[in-house]
Amino acid sequence: MVIALLTDFGTSDYFSGAMKGAILSVDPELRIIDITHDIKPQNVSEGAFCLGSCYLDFPESTVFAAVVDPGVGSSRRGIAASAAGRLFVAPDNGLLSFVLEENKDAEVYELKDPAYFADRISSTFHGRDIFAPVAAHMARGVDPVEFGPLVRNPVILSPGYPVRAGAEVRGSVIHIDRFGNLITNISDESGARIRKLGIGNHEILKRARYFSEALPGELFFIEGSTGTLEICVFHANAAELTGAQVGEPVFATL
Repeated sequence: MVIALLTDFGTSDYFSGAMKGAILSVDPELRIIDITHDIKPQNVSEGAFCLGSCYLDFPESTVFAAVVDPGVGSSRRGIAASAAGRLFVAPDNGLLSFVLEENKDAEVYELKDPAYFADRISSTFHGRDIFAPVAAHMARGVDPVEFGPLVRNPVILSPGYPVRAGAEVRGSVIHIDRFGNLITNISDESGARIRKLGIGNHEILKRARYFSEALPGELFFIEGSTGTLEICVFHANAAELTGAQVGEPVFATL
């Protein structure tokens, strides 16, 4: 059984390794895959986007342990969820937003039964002491319903869906990847091919099928791997060139 980890812990400290140790202490035969530990510190929305962008690439029955948890130790809930044939454990702070929005039939349960936690629980490291052991027990076949009561109101981050008015669609940048590509929440609608994007004082007319179809230093847009449009610069950084940040308005013309 596969457990896939996504955290903001980085790899220079012991945190991600300790999570793996906690998982293997429950069952040393489990297989652990790292999605990433480089989510920006405490950036729940980035973690939600990255998890939502890749969970369907994993086989059914995969258990995802996602920990970006600025509220660790507080009254925020821990949750386990079943969605799209896969299982998830995370803090209830919006980290599962994309997963739950895409799967309205998902079942979510609060983590309440300490029988599935570590014997001692640090108030600053629930990743190791709660989420990792729970993920391991799920991978061994424990149904999420065993962990606690049904959650009917999990926290969902507002994704800011694009709005269409005539031939224009207004959206926004929802993620900036490590290459500086600006990932938007705008996609081609009903076969209508978007002709132009605007961001800040930049009007982007070049649409490419692949990165090297653009000239070095040229600003262009492309349909990315998530199915939405991305603003890019070949051999350069679009975020730096445009000065855009997450949340920046983007205007598309059909």
